[in-house]
Amino acid sequence: MSGRFDGKVAVITGAAAGFGLCVATRLAEEGARLVLVDGDADPLREVAAKLGGLPVVADVSLEPEVDGYVRAAVDAHGRIDLFFNNAGIEGRMAPMTELSVDDFDRVSAVNARGVFMGLRAVLRVMKPQGSGAIVNTASQAAIKGAATFSPYIASKHAVLGLSKSAALEGAPYGIRVNCVAPGHIDTRMARALTEQIDPGNPAGAYERVAATVPLGQRYGTAVEVANLVVWLLSDEASYVSGGLHLVDGALNS
Repeated sequence: MSGRFDGKVAVITGAAAGFGLCVATRLAEEGARLVLVDGDADPLREVAAKLGGLPVVADVSLEPEVDGYVRAAVDAHGRIDLFFNNAGIEGRMAPMTELSVDDFDRVSAVNARGVFMGLRAVLRVMKPQGSGAIVNTASQAAIKGAATFSPYIASKHAVLGLSKSAALEGAPYGIRVNCVAPGHIDTRMARALTEQIDPGNPAGAYERVAATVPLGQRYGTAVEVANLVVWLLSDEASYVSGGLHLVDGALNS
């Protein structure tokens, strides 16, 4: 059976778990050739063995390693058609007055600088091709503030700005760039945040957060985010670029 992505080369960062793993699985099922990037070597290699992709262990906050995963993709396949620029961290929750510059820089290095460097390196490949589709992972944090979460909020605002700029730069070359903005999704990161919100009762914090979501009073799933990402990467979204696409159960309506 042919798939929407037969023969397409897809690079996915943060591929060992969460959104990255779900998107990689869907793309593999639909015929894509995968280049799977993550900083966590053992889970990454397990995923690559299962899905049949090329694993590249890399820290997306480091320029040589970002350029390295892009070079590995081109060396293996000669091109890059799809890019899910997804790797991110949550960082420490605390009021600004209690955060260090290192706290801010650590989050920014992965979530903002890493996204920028990934876009830069992949666009250098896609522009000569005259085609490509990119999805960056932002967050509902790209459109709102949150007390005690300023480094993450700032980094995801940056992802939105980078996405819009890259969409304009890529458009003359037939390259589409979008970003997804998940709300409360049941992932490792979400569970880690409930540990920070209420260390003594993270399960209670999880339930309180879920109750704020208008659609079903529940957390979403990584699969529900992946459904949108895969569509945005597909030719079905051929006239969609430069957008921020919420996956939040109407929370920010």
